[in-house]
Amino acid sequence: MHSPHDSGKRALWAFDPRSNLTCAESSYHRRGGAADLSLAQRKNNTNGRRGYDAAWADAARDIAAADLRGLQVRCPFCHRGGTLLSKWEPQTPVKPLFIVHSNGNGHLKPCRLTKEQAAAARDKVLFRWWEVRKTLRLGKAFVLFSGGKDSICALTYVKRHAQRVGVQITALHVDTTAGLPEVEDYVEEVCDLLGVPLVTVRPTHDYFEIAKRWGLPGFNSRWCCETLKIAPIRRFLATQEGPKVVYDGIRAVESHVRAKYVPVWFHPSFRCLSVSPILYWSDDDVAKHLAALGLPEHPTAALGTSGECWCGAYKTRANFRALLATHPEIFAKLVEVEEAQGGKYTFLYEDGEQISLRSLLRD
Repeated sequence: MHSPHDSGKRALWAFDPRSNLTCAESSYHRRGGAADLSLAQRKNNTNGRRGYDAAWADAARDIAAADLRGLQVRCPFCHRGGTLLSKWEPQTPVKPLFIVHSNGNGHLKPCRLTKEQAAAARDKVLFRWWEVRKTLRLGKAFVLFSGGKDSICALTYVKRHAQRVGVQITALHVDTTAGLPEVEDYVEEVCDLLGVPLVTVRPTHDYFEIAKRWGLPGFNSRWCCETLKIAPIRRFLATQEGPKVVYDGIRAVESHVRAKYVPVWFHPSFRCLSVSPILYWSDDDVAKHLAALGLPEHPTAALGTSGECWCGAYKTRANFRALLATHPEIFAKLVEVEEAQGGKYTFLYEDGEQISLRSLLRD
């Protein structure tokens, strides 16, 4: 396997698919239709949390030393300037915010903000192109690239500034094994056009194989994101030596939760800095940026939903009908997954009633 920073443009990184399906890496098992953590796994998570706290403190020192002026605000407790950072906590959708004070000699003092103080501090944050350039000097740069509009904006925006500071970036794509095949072709095409090295990672097992055994992903059992996306990225990044920075295409306007994000934080799974360079871009900003690029249109745009992951979660009747019309072979695999549940669960619910995918074949 070649490093993504070697001369080759494209690399594929995945574990042996014959490895154990129920390995601790996945950390989920089924119990009564819900995903639960075993006692041993909960203990591992506790140890992992302590490790995260120490790693977060190290990252906070690095971010404070980077002098990201757009993240610096006045602390309501210390009444002096500090760097605004969020910190992951379990079962907390909105991450708490801290103002971090560092004297440059290793001493770190984080002041935790109340919700009201956090809201006031968040309104003062700016993240401009010169801050993006500073983050590019903090480690190997990887840009998460799904091929969607926001990820294209993030990739091309970071690439532009990386070129200005003489830094090589790598596009990091996850083939979830539940995506449409044309998405993989499109990702490769765009990276070729942009001249950006591409690494594709995959989960250890095919989604359709896993779902037949673990059950359908959904609101109360979101094992799909961790298993299909987060874990493959985490495993790959663990093979990369030295500091790393991961860039994503998250935007604040996407949800009320993401509106409370800050653009730089320490990722609990990746164990490295995570940067959202287009966090404050509007829909109009995205449209103008894409129009200026002149790249080919995404092949699944007509579906009205993402083609990157067709695990079935959060899809509508219209989405499934469109999939049936364009990719009947994938629709058939989802029917098999659903029927493996023995009638207990379906992908679709309307007015509290289960709607089987097979019934759509008769519409």
